[in-house]
Amino acid sequence: MTQTTIDSVELETRLLEAFASRGQAPTAAARIAAAAIVEAERVGMPEFGVSLALGALAGADIRWDGPSPQTEHGTAIVLGAAGLFAPIVFAEAALIASARADAAGIGIVAVTAPGSLGRIAPYARVIANAGFVGLVTVGSPPLVAPHGGTAAALGTNPIAAAIPTTGAPIVVDASSSLLTKGRWSQLRERGEQVPEGAAIAADGQPTREAERVGAFLPRGGAFGTAMGVVVEMVTNGLTGSLGSARDRRSASVIALRSLGLDAQLAEVGDDLKQRLTDAGGYVPGSNAPAAPGVVELDAELLRRLEQIAPARS
Repeated sequence: MTQTTIDSVELETRLLEAFASRGQAPTAAARIAAAAIVEAERVGMPEFGVSLALGALAGADIRWDGPSPQTEHGTAIVLGAAGLFAPIVFAEAALIASARADAAGIGIVAVTAPGSLGRIAPYARVIANAGFVGLVTVGSPPLVAPHGGTAAALGTNPIAAAIPTTGAPIVVDASSSLLTKGRWSQLRERGEQVPEGAAIAADGQPTREAERVGAFLPRGGAFGTAMGVVVEMVTNGLTGSLGSARDRRSASVIALRSLGLDAQLAEVGDDLKQRLTDAGGYVPGSNAPAAPGVVELDAELLRRLEQIAPARS
């Protein structure tokens, strides 16, 4: 695999132009989605980067006309996302949730049937940057065995949360399993092994052979299972989705305004960041690129993107 480099701003521009070739206007949501895809490349998660976008751009069954509201209840709204490019749907959901939280203190967007999404931290960060606590959860088809189990019962069920500070937001983004579906697919294609302790075969025995994986294992044993269950309770509870449906995803995007009883929200975030820093620990979200920079990218992916959105002379 040959690598090449491209400026991050240029890559975002190419993605927006590629989206435009499919009829997607350069809206705020489209820009957020393009930035999220570039960020995935920059933080070392290329399975959620340009390859994800190219898959959607090549898909004849992907629509680019935006999510459709299905129903509303007070400050909550349900968006139908079937057949749409999921990163733009989630960016739109984050903007809607933030606007509703600004007006009423809380904004809840339930998303039904979203497609492949990638990282969800960028959408929680959008909400935090607007001045709210952001929470994003995704319930996905069963791929993860429960702690002590021998077959898949839960999705990878990622969750992201973010809180503003006077600087960059604190952002947590994790899934209930050690392995993601996107990473597993890449390892299978390359004939590489999955990490030790990340999966079991169909017979319930541990395996590192990607082709033999029958289920992923939960992150941290019982903790990962509890995390996956919480995501399903919130997400599937809001959307009325059954987690047993193997081709069904659902999601929730929530923005919460502080009641400000003791401190403003950014002060709360600053206090948390300071305690983590004083203890010499890691501040979640601190590895997110803060400024434009150079992106190292698979040269073949860039070539395919340039076929859709050629470089400007």
